[in-house]
This record gives sequence, C-alpha cells and structure tokens, in this order.
Amino acid sequence: MHSAAFFCVTALALLASGTEVLPATVSEANDTAPCDSVATPDQKNDAETIRRIEQDWLTAEYRGNARFLECLLEPDYRTSGRDGKMRSRQDLLDRVAQAKDVTREVPKLEVIAVTHGDAAAAHSILRTTDKAGNPKEVHFVDTYTFHDGRWHAFSGADL
Repeated sequence: MHSAAFFCVTALALLASGTEVLPATVSEANDTAPCDSVATPDQKNDAETIRRIEQDWLTAEYRGNARFLECLLEPDYRTSGRDGKMRSRQDLLDRVAQAKDVTREVPKLEVIAVTHGDAAAAHSILRTTDKAGNPKEVHFVDTYTFHDGRWHAFSGADL
C-alpha cells in the first residue's frame, strides 16, 4: 500500500464500505505520456479532488501504472511503512512497475480529505481481504501540495 504523512485528521466520517470493481480513471499510460494526460482530470484545489486522486492512486498501484505515480509524486517524496522503514519515490515506482494485472479488482477507498491553502492531507481506509480471505483494513495518510495546476504528493505513512 502506499503512504502518507503525519497530519492529524480531526473528523472520521466514514463512507459506506464495500468492494467494487472500478474503472481505471487514470490512463493505463505509456512511459512517456505527458503528465497532464495521465493525471487525475479536472483538478481543483479542493477536498473532492484529493479523494479522486487517492482512488486513482490506488488504481494505478493495482494496475501497474508507474507513469501516473511519476507525475503525482514529488521528486523528494518519502513514505514510512508500518515497520518504520522509510521508502523513496523510486522504491514505490519500482514496486508498482511490477504489478501488471489490469483485470485486478480495485477496492473503493474511504477517504477523509482536509485542505489548508495549497496543502492537503488524506486519511484513507482500504477494506479488503488477506490471502486467506479474512477481512483486512488498511489505513494510510498522504500529504499533498498544489502547484502548477495540479496536486503533488510529497509524503506518506502507512498506519
């Protein structure tokens, strides 16, 4: 799973849970497509755009779309895992590039997004199952900055 930052989210109004197959809203892009063509479309400086980006990020990870993440993640992006290990942007890109099952079911995320000027934090909850079929809940936080007409992730943490 991807990461997030260390922002405190004050509200936890969860959306309905469940898993559904979602269409890829992000391009299954080639490695040289311009970022504007692979980014989440119609970005605004608002919480709804952050929620859409979080879902598109998950879709990109499930479908092996590293180009989407190249365009989303700041060059100095860092994330921390539950094990406390820090991972770089390149670590995440390398892992995602290995996932090539474009038919894999993409769960719907529950996202609480908070914006503050040109910064945002997203607390996301992924409800899925483990390899044995048991229910599993994964929490992560991502932090963003808005510039050049788009949101860019600069930090993350798996909780």
